[in-house]
Amino acid sequence: MSILVRWVLLAAAVALSAWVMPDVSLEGGLWAALWVALLIALANVVLQALLRFVPRPSSFLLLAALTLAVNGLMVWFVSALTDYLTVDGFLAGVGAALLISIFSMVLSQTVARLLPDTETTAQGRDL
Repeated sequence: MSILVRWVLLAAAVALSAWVMPDVSLEGGLWAALWVALLIALANVVLQALLRFVPRPSSFLLLAALTLAVNGLMVWFVSALTDYLTVDGFLAGVGAALLISIFSMVLSQTVARLLPDTETTAQGRDL
């Protein structure tokens, strides 16, 4: 999938999460959702680069809890960077991060099924 499509899907996931969560709000419409999605994507890239050097716990549950907490802090931090997204506390950030992940996954899978990849389609044809 192209970066532009992933960006739009992340913006939709952010908007859906803000709509579902009572302690999370997104003001400003489509452009605000796109801006917040861009900030979350950039924060995720920077965070992944920094966490590459941190040792990972051996327990799967501990790793999952740590990942969820770090993503919640990231969403909460992004809300501090922009006036478009408001997250009322760490737990709301964790909930928003969880919902953003779920909505992103579902939307990505739906789009992947609706829009077949042009590279695999072109390879499957008899020329």
